[in-house]
Amino acid sequence: MSDTAAGSGLTPSGAALDYEELFHTSPSGYLVTLEDGSIAEANATFANWIGCPREDLIGTSLLSLLPVGDRIVYSTHALPQLGVGRSFAELAVDFLSADGTRLPALISANRQPAEGSRPAMDRIVVFNAHERRLYERELVTALRAAEQAEAARASAEAVVLEKQRALQEKDRILQESLAESRRKESLLQTVLNTVEVGVSVVDEAGNAILTNSRQRFINRRALPPGAVEADECDLLIYGPDRTTPLPPEMRPVRRTVLGQSFSDQLVWFGCGDAQRAFSVTARSVQRQGDFQGSVLAFSDVTGLVNAVAAKEDFVANVSHELRTPLTSIMGYLDLALEDEDQIPAYVAASLRVALRNSEKLLELVSDLLSAAAGPSSIERVPADLSELLNSALTSAAPRAEINKVQLVPDFPAELPVFLDPQRISQVIDNLLSNAVKYSPDGGKVTVRAWSTPETLTFEISDTGIGMTQAEQAEVFTKFFRSGTSRKAAIPGVGLGLVISKNIVEAHGGTITLQSEAGEGTVFTVRLPMQGQ
Repeated sequence: MSDTAAGSGLTPSGAALDYEELFHTSPSGYLVTLEDGSIAEANATFANWIGCPREDLIGTSLLSLLPVGDRIVYSTHALPQLGVGRSFAELAVDFLSADGTRLPALISANRQPAEGSRPAMDRIVVFNAHERRLYERELVTALRAAEQAEAARASAEAVVLEKQRALQEKDRILQESLAESRRKESLLQTVLNTVEVGVSVVDEAGNAILTNSRQRFINRRALPPGAVEADECDLLIYGPDRTTPLPPEMRPVRRTVLGQSFSDQLVWFGCGDAQRAFSVTARSVQRQGDFQGSVLAFSDVTGLVNAVAAKEDFVANVSHELRTPLTSIMGYLDLALEDEDQIPAYVAASLRVALRNSEKLLELVSDLLSAAAGPSSIERVPADLSELLNSALTSAAPRAEINKVQLVPDFPAELPVFLDPQRISQVIDNLLSNAVKYSPDGGKVTVRAWSTPETLTFEISDTGIGMTQAEQAEVFTKFFRSGTSRKAAIPGVGLGLVISKNIVEAHGGTITLQSEAGEGTVFTVRLPMQGQ
């Protein structure tokens, strides 16, 4: 073949080769992926085999096409071989078709290193093992048909010999499959025993079918004194308060048997000085829509929980120690200002400034104590929410006038409810003052309220600076303040919303928000209608 013919993609006879057609009509599947497993190209053979349009495959992850077990094998076995030796051959995996069917395959791959601006690429060949077995059966059938034409003795001997070979091949394949299964099981167990997280896999009845060494150690911590082993219902598992035993239906494994998936359930295992806190996450295992069991992960968060408790104690103690001298300072300032006519005017003005700042500092200390105290104790009495909202609007009016903010009430004249009016007024004042404060250049703040037989709802919306998605995720965290508010030098310490959330949840309600940066924020409080 001449250089010209080779460079132009021509055969020796001069006919052009359509390499793209050859790629897509190949009897084997081909994939080209990046190092992170993202599919950059796939041929039509592979796409047709798994029943998914080729365009939908490009950009997805190869791992998303594999069952969980094969994902682990590919990540821990195949990828390291590509990284070190740049190739691997004959790895048995299953692919998931568009309808969830598992399709057996053998894959081989080699890695083309990065060059210039082109990233490293993995070229993967996928052999359809199912079709291969069908082809072998067809071949055996054809051989048997040909042998029937021979003499009776030769035909019988050939049939017997072929059956023996088939049995040997099946036995070999079975032995290889068994060895591969054992290897995968050993690899999975090694991986699970390496991580510092307790992992347990249970079936639909809650029986443990796979447990790593870390989880076995955790379970031993929760055994009753003198016990060697016990079911979960007998283990010493407590709620967040460390003293109340979890009822059976709230224990992690029992929740999974009931079909629940959950994240970050805080439980305490064991008792006394050996007691440890764990954050439990569970996900159900589904196969063709049927519940097959669950996977649970137990993360030790004792250090984090203790650190949070220590921080709360520190804040509460410091705040308490600050309140006493502040009260004394304010008392003496009030006493000095009683004789305002007998002291120079500039001294009286300075004393009033000191008194105002002392009052602000005392208010901050009170907020710190409220936030550290956690959920509020409430006393429900008959009240009128409309009256509470009107009172809050009256208090916010001077600040709104300074910020050129229009206050718009939108609620009925009366809304009889049964709640703690002092606590709910604190929530309304916090939300309303925030709405005015974070609309520094004018705008509109709307206060709405309505009720149904089951729920009481009030909503405070503004057209102010708003929040990003990242800021919304942290808005109910103590001492959090958005970057925009800090840049604008808007005063605050980030405790008002935390206190408001505690009060609302103590009423059995919820507080949510919707916001967009530069477009404003809407806070919605929903309380249950009860006790009227």
